[in-house]
Amino acid sequence: MMFILMVFNDYDEQELIYIGFFNLIKDILEYTNHIIKYSDVSHKQRCYKTYKSLFKILKISNEEQKIYFS
Repeated sequence: MMFILMVFNDYDEQELIYIGFFNLIKDILEYTNHIIKYSDVSHKQRCYKTYKSLFKILKISNEEQKIYFS
């Protein structure tokens, strides 16, 4: 299992400013100094535009990892 952290510069998600590959969600939380919480991992429809609207975390299965990242 692999996780990809994508951070955008705008709320329309047009300008990607960071992409990071992590083995565990815990690694993402530590990398962001716990600004991102476990509850933020699943993508939700948000009513307001906050910093949480500027990132996405993608979950990549082992099968997808072998196909696309090896």
